[in-house]
Amino acid sequence: MIAINWGSSNFRAFKLDAAGNVKAERLSGSGAVQLPPDGFLNAFMAELGDWVRGGETKVLMSGMVGARLGWKEAPYVATPATFSQVVDGVVKLEVDFFDGRIVPGLIGADECEVPEVLRGEETEIFGCGTELAGHPYVCLPGTHSKWVRMEGATIAAFSTSMTGDLYKAIRENTILRASTLQPPTDDRAFLDGVARSKQAGALAHHLFGVRTLVLTGALKQSAASSYLSGILIGHEVKAMVREGEQVHLVGDPGLCRLYQSALRESGVSTSVEPEGAALRGLLRIAGSLQW
Repeated sequence: MIAINWGSSNFRAFKLDAAGNVKAERLSGSGAVQLPPDGFLNAFMAELGDWVRGGETKVLMSGMVGARLGWKEAPYVATPATFSQVVDGVVKLEVDFFDGRIVPGLIGADECEVPEVLRGEETEIFGCGTELAGHPYVCLPGTHSKWVRMEGATIAAFSTSMTGDLYKAIRENTILRASTLQPPTDDRAFLDGVARSKQAGALAHHLFGVRTLVLTGALKQSAASSYLSGILIGHEVKAMVREGEQVHLVGDPGLCRLYQSALRESGVSTSVEPEGAALRGLLRIAGSLQW
């Protein structure tokens, strides 16, 4: 079987044996948002044609490949959503030479009834398995971080924060660009940014302080990107969690480490999911399908 996590920016595929062991892996920057709807098959074959020609006929995909402008839309499943409901929402591709399926995303609403959507994270969550026991609140940090409320094994509700997108946009397209040229590698400056997020003032006010602190020499330019990251993640955490809660983190280890630090400063205990949740979720879903 071939399992694929095809997101907005990246393509990651695994060739698996009958027992679910990884025999080969492919990673590229052929993100779903870069392709027209009629370009997915060619892109897939360019990446994995040799696997298909070698006899792999089962293909399960999750992520933005199933969006409206993806290969084929896999309609959203409404929350609260169970694992079985997500499996029932898997759609089949119309391809002659392999059996392709796409996992659906989820749709819900925030407390003000503004719509919320996700694609790909549902597979990671269901890949956590027993790791979720006792952790009803899950955070998946990323370009668009997801904060997911669980009720047992059911995804009850979720909220999105565009923190990663904002961080990139601010560093590339605002007055802070000249101050944040260095990569974010200063842990102390990150925590200082988190502390700043707890002080009086809105996010927009705190952001301008990055420039003035560098300008006056109070903040080293080499630390400004880390300080900016701390402000943004700190404001996100302040809005999303309450002191005394416990959060289970799922995703990139580096990002999870930053969120873990910010959450600790807010009196929130954390646990971190081992890497590979997306693949484990795809395997679990594949095992529940009739091929």
